[in-house]
Amino acid sequence: MKDLGRVNCAILGSRGLVAQRYIQRLVNHNWFLPVMVIGSQSTVGKKINDLPWFLDEKRPLLPEIIVESLDDIDLLIQNLRQKNVQIIFSAIPDSVANSIEYRLAMAGFNVISHASVHRLNDNIPLIIPDVNPEELKLIHSQNFKSGSLTSCSNCMVIPLSLALKPLLSEINCTSLKINTEQSLSGGGRKLLTSGRKGRKIESSIPGEDESIINELNRILCLELDNEKSKIDVEVYCSRVSRDYGHSAEIEMIFDEEVSAHKIINLWSKYSTKTQKLQLPSAPAKSFVFIDGKINASLHRWVGSDSKKPSTDLCSAMSIAIGEVEITSNRLRFKLASENTIKGAAGSGVLLAELLLADGIIHDRNTSLNELLF
Repeated sequence: MKDLGRVNCAILGSRGLVAQRYIQRLVNHNWFLPVMVIGSQSTVGKKINDLPWFLDEKRPLLPEIIVESLDDIDLLIQNLRQKNVQIIFSAIPDSVANSIEYRLAMAGFNVISHASVHRLNDNIPLIIPDVNPEELKLIHSQNFKSGSLTSCSNCMVIPLSLALKPLLSEINCTSLKINTEQSLSGGGRKLLTSGRKGRKIESSIPGEDESIINELNRILCLELDNEKSKIDVEVYCSRVSRDYGHSAEIEMIFDEEVSAHKIINLWSKYSTKTQKLQLPSAPAKSFVFIDGKINASLHRWVGSDSKKPSTDLCSAMSIAIGEVEITSNRLRFKLASENTIKGAAGSGVLLAELLLADGIIHDRNTSLNELLF
């Protein structure tokens, strides 16, 4: 694929783990061409090749992009337009994102945000591409003219929603209990660095329990109008001294007896729109079943046979499920996923692919048929 046939995009963020995952995944992507990186004042004017690389995998061969500043939003918009940017992948903190991302969407850019500040805004779709793509219809009611603002979910909510969706769609659930163990990288670059230096890490994650419940409620519609159908949801989150990979233990109680065959069959036959469209970042299987114990550090890579996310877009894009136990109407299981890929940048890129495939974003240089085939 020649560069002319790729959609120009920009990344908000330069040193953060999610921003570097975006750089890693986009540099060899056949649909997208990263042409701008915008960072904090400490990185402005530097080449992205010269910035510290915080991911475990070797830095891929990167284009000669110089980090630009966020300080002058009008100048930034001018530069984005000059470089024909259509999509902006934003991995900047809430304090900055809340104002800047709206301005960029109003200026006509399609912004995919990881800021938590937008996730419960009724006018901004909260999208997990392989769970609730139908919610993209909200974009048509946004007042951003040719631009849009779409929110990505919490890095733990993404695998949880994907695992729960096939079951909740077919069986009435009365109780849902979730215990998560979230890695250091889920708290960002600085926490990961601190943990690697042996510093004490606080196990509690303030506000995380409530955030997960709120986002699950919105994405999966757990609280229905009929009070008898309301699911009792409990979530307990903890930080663990593991570099990458989130895991969770889930207990579900249904209003009928269930069998292992039925549960496994519901997961196995679950097919997503992203898979039907054969989008580049969509793995062949949403779930990979693990014999024995779930190991988040190892099983976070499920999705393909490689551990090369810069060249293999399906790497770490499935979720691992194992330790399944069923007694009468009670189901227990564990899952694991890669929080910076499946839980963040990988799902963001998959969302951008879906926006193109659905025609919400129109490539000005190349038809979708050329991209697909």
